This record gives sequence, structure tokens and C-alpha cells, in this order.
Amino acid sequence: MVRARKLAHKKRVALLTLLLACACFVGLTVYDPDHQNWWVGLFVAMAEAAMIGGLADWFAIVALFRHPLGLKIPHTAIIPRSKDKIARNLADFICDHFLGKDHVLEKIREFDPADRLAKYCANPKTSAQMADLVVKFAPRLMYLLDSAELQEFVRTTTREKLREADVGKLSARFITILTQDGRHHEMVDSLLNDIADFTNSDETRNMLADKIAGELWSVLRWVNLDKAVADNITEKVAVGLRELIQDLADNKDHELRLKFENKIPAFIDRLQTDPVLRARLDQFRDRMLDNQELSDYIAHIWSKTLNWLRSDLANPQSEIRRAIIGASQNIGTKLDADPEMKNWLNLWVLETVDPYIGEYREKIRHFIKERVEAWSADELTAQLELAMGSDLQSIRLNGTLVGALIGGVLFATMQFIGWLTIQF
Repeated sequence: MVRARKLAHKKRVALLTLLLACACFVGLTVYDPDHQNWWVGLFVAMAEAAMIGGLADWFAIVALFRHPLGLKIPHTAIIPRSKDKIARNLADFICDHFLGKDHVLEKIREFDPADRLAKYCANPKTSAQMADLVVKFAPRLMYLLDSAELQEFVRTTTREKLREADVGKLSARFITILTQDGRHHEMVDSLLNDIADFTNSDETRNMLADKIAGELWSVLRWVNLDKAVADNITEKVAVGLRELIQDLADNKDHELRLKFENKIPAFIDRLQTDPVLRARLDQFRDRMLDNQELSDYIAHIWSKTLNWLRSDLANPQSEIRRAIIGASQNIGTKLDADPEMKNWLNLWVLETVDPYIGEYREKIRHFIKERVEAWSADELTAQLELAMGSDLQSIRLNGTLVGALIGGVLFATMQFIGWLTIQF
């Protein structure tokens, strides 16, 4: 609307200037047809040149958008006739000169995303703004996550997908990844060491001794062995058990561990091929999915978590907000002090963006062409005239004024030449 008013104003000014030149020409010619007064001749010459300049520029500008006076003169109404060509050229101009791969990557390098990110995160003001933004939009997210519709959708979809899952093959794949290159040894060592530490505690030793002694005494008393013998045997069994577990933890080549290792490939194969084992796994999966108590427990935990999040986010001293600010400033400070990490991050951004520049540039090119071609000739003309028309009307005004100036200079030059001719 503003551009339309500005365009109309410029058109009126250009037209009034041209009409003023015409009025001067007609009025002065009527006043002094033979131009006896030198100043009349000067102003008539200026008005004449102003009319020529103004009319010529008017014709040129109107010819861009339509046929002047409705006359279908060749090479007029250029924009409507060249709509599709303009669409192609505009798309090519923008994509080739602004969205070329080298241009985009160079701008990203100049932008230095890693440094900008580091300074943004480290700045107390911007980190607080980021935390406030999270706190502001979190309640809407909480509402979405707590909606019965979403929960039912997630529950139904998850169950359907999990029922389709091949538990046997997934388990086999998981164990294969876990045992690849001996990755599981560290976990087994840690587990055995934990068990060894547990069995070495006084409380566990006493518990094992009491349990074993009770079982042994119930047998040994029938062969007339006293309780002291049973206690002695119990201690040896408990010590032997602890030593076995510790030996398994310390020795990767232990016979029992090697037997376990040798059975893993066969077990992986069974998980993929044994119909009985696979059926049992599927039954276990279905029991878990159909277990209402488990489902209710998960829903209860989910509800409690959301309630805690709501309560914290509503608190002016929100722990989550403080955590976001602290984490942001910590990450920003560390990143800002680590040039190698910033270089790596910038390189990652460039490598990530690089393959998509060409793809999306062509999509943008196609979008621009499609959008411009979809306009009618009248729509395109109206849009371009609104965008450029104000400046073009200034050209009309300047053409009139410059024409008047040139007319005055030419008149003065001719008068000077005539004076020289008389003199010499």
C-alpha cells in the first residue's frame, strides 16, 4: 500500500513537470512567436528539450510494462511478453550469483559458526535468554506429552512395532556387536570382580556359611559327623567359591571362561535358527507388552516425571533453567578456549552443508521459475511496477529536467556561435 502511494505520487510529479514544460512552451510561443526577446528563446528552447526528454523517457518506461497509448509498437510491453524468460533469468541470477557453492561456503567461513556459537553460549545474557525460551515453550510441550491422545497413539504404535520385531535376530545382532573384538571381556571382568567383592564381604561370607552349613548338617548328621566338621567343610566350600570367582575375573584364559566363549557363536546361531527358542522369546515379548501392571507402572513414572518438570519450570528458581544456563556457559567457555574444536566444528558444518547446496539451489531455482511463471502477465507487471516504478518515475522527472538543462545549454551555445559569426 505504501509503495502504491509512493508510485502514484512520483507519477503525478513527473506528469506535472512535463505539463509545466508544455505550458511554458505554448505560453511563451503565443507571447512571442518570433522570440524577439532572448530570454523567451532561452525558455522556449529549454521547454522544448524538456518535453522531448520527458516524453522519450515516458515512452521508454511505459514500454517496459505495456503498449504506450495502446499502440502495439514493436519492442514494447517488454515485461509481459518476456514473462517466462524473466522467470528463467531471475532464477539463474539469484542461484548463480548468490547461491553458488563457493559463495555459500565462503559466507559460512566468514560467519565462523563455531566462534559465534561459543560466544553466544558463553554470554550470560544470551544463555539466560535461551533458558527463558525453553522455560516459556516447555509448558506447551508438557501439555502435548501429557495428552491422552498422544499417549494412546504412542502406546498403540509402539506395541504394534514391537510385536513385529524379531527378538531372536535382534538379540543375536546385539550379542554379536557386544562380543565383537572382545568388547565383552571388560564387562565380564567388571561383573566378576563385583561378585568377588560381594562374596568377600563379611556379611556375605557369614550368610553363605550359614546357608551351606545348614544344608550340609542336614545331610552329614545322618552319617554321624558332628557340626564342627560341617562348619569346616562349609568354610572350605565358601572359600573355594570365592577363589573360583576371583580366578575367573583375573584369568581370561580360564577353562570355564573359554567354554563360555566357545558356546557364544552356537547360541547366536540358535537365536536366529532355533524355532523353539525364537518362539519362547516372542512369547516373553508378548507377555511383557500385554502386562497391564508394567504398562501402568511406566505410565505412573511418566506422569510423575511430567509433574516434576511442570513444578520446576513454574518455579522462579527453576533447577532446569539454572542447569541450562550453566551448561550453556560451560560449553561456550570451553569451546571458545579450544581452537582445534572450533576448527573441527566449522569443518563439520562445511562438510555437512556442502552436499545440500547444489540440491537445494536447484530446488530454489525451480521454485522461483515456477512461482513467476504462475503469475499472469498483468500480475507480474503490477508486482514489478510496484517494486521498481517509483525509481523509474524519477527517471521521467530527471529526463524532463535534464532535457531542459541541455536545451538551455544548446540555446546558449547557438547564440554564442551566432555572435562569433557576426563579430568575425
